[in-house]
Amino acid sequence: MLFDITYSLRLSERIAMGITGRYIRSDLKLQTAIEDANAANSFAVDISAYYQSEEMAMSSFDGRWRAGINISNIRPKLKYDQTGQESFLPTNMALGAGFAFILDEYNTIGITAQVNKLLVPPPPRYGTETTFDDVSGDGVYNPQDGDVLISQTNNVIVEGKDPDVSFFKGMFQSFGDAPGGISEELQEFTWALGAEYWFRDVFAFRAGYFNENPDKGARQFFSLGAGFKYTSINIDISYLISTSKVVSPLEGTLRFGLTFSFGDEYDEY
Repeated sequence: MLFDITYSLRLSERIAMGITGRYIRSDLKLQTAIEDANAANSFAVDISAYYQSEEMAMSSFDGRWRAGINISNIRPKLKYDQTGQESFLPTNMALGAGFAFILDEYNTIGITAQVNKLLVPPPPRYGTETTFDDVSGDGVYNPQDGDVLISQTNNVIVEGKDPDVSFFKGMFQSFGDAPGGISEELQEFTWALGAEYWFRDVFAFRAGYFNENPDKGARQFFSLGAGFKYTSINIDISYLISTSKVVSPLEGTLRFGLTFSFGDEYDEY
C-alpha cells in the first residue's frame, strides 16, 4: 500500500520541480519461516524536475520540446523482522524527453523517449580465493606441479562490488559496480518510446513500447491506450501486450485510471 503527497512549484516560465513524500506498507513476510516477521513500514522521497520550451512556429505546425527527470524511492533500507536482512527499495532514475507537434487548435501529437536506471547495487559474482606458493610459475594452483596451498577462502567477491552499503552510497555505486563492467552496466538501462494524439484536448489515443535486457528481467511489451477528459474528470485506460520470450505476468494487463482536477484551468496553447 502506498500513500503519496506531492508538492510542485513552477520556478520559472519554463522549469518546474516537485517533491513527493511516500508512506509504504509492504506485507510480504513469510510468517511460517520467520516467527517475528511483520509488515514493513517505510517512508520514501521522490525528487523531480520538468522543462518545456516556448511554442515554436514551424512551416506547417507549431512545436514544443519537453524534458524531465525523476528520482524515486529515496530512503534507507528496510527489513521485515528484527534480525533479518535489510533490503534496498527500488530507487529508480527516469530521464525523458519529447516533442509536441501542435498541428492546429484541435490536434496535437506528442512523441516521447525515456530511459530508466535502478540506483541499487546489483549482486556481485562470488568465487574462491586461493593463496599458494607458485612453484611452477604458471599462476595456476596445481599440486601436481609442486604448488603449495597456503589458504583458501570461499564466497569472495571476484567481480563487482560489495552490495552491503548504505542506500545513499548504493545510489552512486550503482553506476559502476556491475560484475561484467561497462557492457553489463549498460544492460541495466531500460528504454521506452511513446506516442500520444489529442483531439480538442478531450479524446486521446496512445501507444508505447518498453524494452528491458533479457539478462536483466526481460520485460518487453507494447501498450495501447485511450483517454477521455470532461471538465474536471479524466478517464484513462490501457492494455499491455507482452512481446518477451519469457512468460510474463504482465501479459494482457488492463489498467484503468480516474483523475479529479480541482482549481482553475491553466493552458498555454
